[in-house]
Amino acid sequence: MTVTELWVYPVKSLAGQAVPEAELALRGFENDRRWMLVDENGRFVSQREHAHLARWQASLEGDDLLLTQLDTNTVIRVPNAKAEDGEPINVQVWGDNFTARLVNTIPEKVLKVAFGFPCRLVYMAADSSRPVDARYAKEGEEVSFADGYPYLIATTGSLRELEVENGQDLSMRRFRPNIVVEQSEAFVEDNWKDVTIGNQPFRLPKPCARCVVITIDPDTAVKDPSVFASLAEIHKQERKVLFGMNACWEGIMAGKIRVGDQVIAS
Repeated sequence: MTVTELWVYPVKSLAGQAVPEAELALRGFENDRRWMLVDENGRFVSQREHAHLARWQASLEGDDLLLTQLDTNTVIRVPNAKAEDGEPINVQVWGDNFTARLVNTIPEKVLKVAFGFPCRLVYMAADSSRPVDARYAKEGEEVSFADGYPYLIATTGSLRELEVENGQDLSMRRFRPNIVVEQSEAFVEDNWKDVTIGNQPFRLPKPCARCVVITIDPDTAVKDPSVFASLAEIHKQERKVLFGMNACWEGIMAGKIRVGDQVIAS
């Protein structure tokens, strides 16, 4: 098995960027989901409520964050977006409440005009702390603004099985993985407890339960409920519809993984 795709999503719920290699860190890939849009109460904003966010892509240029509207190629530059000294703000991701930093180099009115709803941009600084769910975590494991875990691993075999069930080609981008593994057998990853990618070890605590976001076409932002229904037909456990495996990096020294790296599962 080998890695065929690597993805980094600088801003939670915006389109990601395919990369040839990625730097590993405790909370996820470097710069992965380190920024987030929040409402007036500090609660995270996502494609669940605003499907059109799928047509916005986030990328980095030095310390600047670029927000690109993919249909028009309109680019909003957020200078000095790594707001380590920004104003502390209480934020919420699902049931987790913690402190992030407000990015004040972009006016809220600019974000409102761009996205069509009032929001603020926040950054997960070094002093932010968000532990992984204690039911599945090892001591000291933390996560970024991602839904629950630092990494998400998906396999091509599982996607192919879903395409057969659904009767159409589907982009892996619907599932927002960090690491895509070429694997012929569908859902074999359910049985993986650990994987080594290149020479980097990962622990896989649990499968990833999916939501309405997978129904959103990343190329059009149009929802197709049949995708979720098809997945529910072929891969559901205890009333949860599953695709991909949540993962935590267990490396000690800094490291990278690359497209083409060998994957060994156990």
